[in-house]
Amino acid sequence: MISKNKLQKSEEFIIYEEDVVRYVREFPFWLRLFLLPWSLFSIPFVLYYLGLAQSTDWTNTPIFGVIFATFGFLILPLVFSTMILWFAILGDSIDLTLNSKSREIILLRKSPFRSRLTHYPLSNLQVYKVELESDYPVYDAAIVTLRMPDGVKVSISAFSRDEEAKYYIQRLRKLIAIASESP
Repeated sequence: MISKNKLQKSEEFIIYEEDVVRYVREFPFWLRLFLLPWSLFSIPFVLYYLGLAQSTDWTNTPIFGVIFATFGFLILPLVFSTMILWFAILGDSIDLTLNSKSREIILLRKSPFRSRLTHYPLSNLQVYKVELESDYPVYDAAIVTLRMPDGVKVSISAFSRDEEAKYYIQRLRKLIAIASESP
């Protein structure tokens, strides 16, 4: 039996009312705390690289060894650490409200250091991709991707079964059709 009013899975949920669909995905604080120490991953590699650079005889330098060491001990660890740090600090929580009465989409993306609120017309929303578990057996749940008029994509994976995703896509298309009608 599909719950007609609320779906919840882990840190995300969908609430459906008559004229409004609201999707919320929280970025948990514990995950931010877990990721922050991993951003220090590159420090031993950079220190090792600096030690190698100081002890290298630069008069007869093996070029491929320097390229390999620079890439493997400096560039790759720094990129990995930067990605982890960016994700821990600037990872977004999403609050998406689709309102057919006001004919608009309100997308709020929040992180600890920034908050972005964007309004879009509901009639320009696209259901970009629907990935059902029956179509993609590797997935453990259905994923629906919505595309905003400016190209921003929001992936919704709050569905436990394919039937829930199909039901909510049907409701979403109904809201878009209502918003597309002239007043």
